[in-house]
Amino acid sequence: MPVAVITGATGLIGQKLTIELLRRGYTIRAVTRNVDAARVSVPLPIDWTQWNPLTEPFPQRVLDGVDCVFHLAGEPVASRRWTPERKTAIRESRRISTQRLADAIRMSHTPPSVVVAASAIGYYGVDSQHEFLETDAPGSSFLSTVCSDWERPWRDLNIRTVIIRIGIVLDTDGGALAKLLPLFRIGLGSPIGNGTQWMSWIHISDLVELFVVSAVNPTISGTLNGVSPAPVTNNQFCRSLGNALNRPIGFPIPRWIIRFAMGEMSDVVLSSQRIVPAAPLSYGFTFKYGSLDAALTDLLSPRGGKNSYRLFRYQWVPQSRSDVFQFFSNAHNLETITPPWLNFRIQSMTGPIDSGTIINYRLKIKGIPARWRTLISRWDPDYEFVDEMLIGPYTQWHHTHRFESIAGGTLLTDSVVYRMPFGILGDLAAAILVNRDIQSIFNYRMKVIREMFFKS
Repeated sequence: MPVAVITGATGLIGQKLTIELLRRGYTIRAVTRNVDAARVSVPLPIDWTQWNPLTEPFPQRVLDGVDCVFHLAGEPVASRRWTPERKTAIRESRRISTQRLADAIRMSHTPPSVVVAASAIGYYGVDSQHEFLETDAPGSSFLSTVCSDWERPWRDLNIRTVIIRIGIVLDTDGGALAKLLPLFRIGLGSPIGNGTQWMSWIHISDLVELFVVSAVNPTISGTLNGVSPAPVTNNQFCRSLGNALNRPIGFPIPRWIIRFAMGEMSDVVLSSQRIVPAAPLSYGFTFKYGSLDAALTDLLSPRGGKNSYRLFRYQWVPQSRSDVFQFFSNAHNLETITPPWLNFRIQSMTGPIDSGTIINYRLKIKGIPARWRTLISRWDPDYEFVDEMLIGPYTQWHHTHRFESIAGGTLLTDSVVYRMPFGILGDLAAAILVNRDIQSIFNYRMKVIREMFFKS
C-alpha cells in the first residue's frame, strides 16, 4: 500500500486530493498547525502530525517509508487586502515551509521517489498578447517573486520533482468561483474594466487528476502549467457564467473601483495571463473539462437545469460498508441524524425502502410547518441510494448517498443538487439564509454520525 505525505490537506485542493488518493489505496500522512481542528474539518482516516512551519523543522519521522510527497501548504492569497504584514505572511508561509520540507527530504535516509509541489501562474509576467509556456521566465510582480521563492528550494533535490503552477481553480466549494457566485446569481455579476484580460482556469477534478498522474507516472518531471487548454477573456468568462446561471450580466466595473476596493491585491483579478498547459499535453494528459462551458455545466447545471446549487459532504467511519448502509436503510434513523430544530417526522411510507418507495415527512422551516415528499429513485444496497423531492420547498432536490470501502472502514459522501424557486428572489434568500441553514443541517448530521459510529 503506497504512503503519501500531504501538506495543506485542509485546503480546497488538499481535501479533494486526499479523497482521491484514499480511493486509490494510499495511506495518508498529513501535517497541520492544529491537529484537533483538522480532524473535524477533514473527517478522513489520516495520520495527522502537528507542525508549525514558521517555527519548527519538518518532523523527520513523517517521511519514513513514504512513497510520495504532495506540498500544497501556504497562506491564501486573495482572502483579504494585502497589507505589508499580509504580504509577508503570504511569502514566508510558502518560502519557509518549502525550504524546511526540502531540507528534511534531503536528510532522509529513505527519501520519497517523487515530490509534487504546488506553485501558481502568478509566476509569469503580465501580457495580453503573449501565450506563456512552462519555459518562460518569471515576471517582476509581488506574486512572481512569491512563486519564484516558492519553487526555489526544489532545485537540485536529486529525486523526481514536479511543480504544478495552478491557475484559477473552479469549484463551488471554494476559491474564486465560490466568491463570484452570490453576485452573479442575483444578477449583479459584471466584467471588470474592458474585460479583455485573459483568465487561465482549471476544473478542480482535472487539477486533482493532474496531481495524481504526476505522482504515479515516472516519466513526468519538471514544471507543469495546471490550467485548461482553453483560457478565456474576462468578458467570455462572465457571459458563460451568466448563461450557466440563467442570469443577465451587468455593465463593466471600472478598473479604478477594483483598485480602490482591493488595493494591490487587485492584481489578482486585473492581470492578463494567457497560460498554455504545454507540458501536461506533451505527456498525454487528457482534460475532462476542456472548455469553460463544460466545466460550468458540471458545476452549476449537473442535472440539466440551469443555476443549480451543489453541496458536497464526506465523512469516514470505521464500520463496514454493509453495516453503515444498514443504518441508513432504516428511514426512522433519519430522524435521529436530523437537527431537532427542524421537528422532522416521518408521516407515511409506501413500503420498506427500495427503488420506488415514497416517504412523506413533516418538518418546520424557520418555525413554519412544511410538507416534504421523497421518492427513492435509486436503491443499490451497500453502495448507493438516491432520494428526490416530489413535494417540498425547492424547485429540485436530488440527494445521492454513496458508500465506499476505504482504509478498513466506509467513506460516506452526500452529494446534493438543488434549485431555488422564485428566480432572483430565491437566490437572494439562498444567499442570506437557505444555504447557511442547509450547511448547518449537514454539519449536524456529520456530528451525530461521528458520535454514533466512533462509539460503537
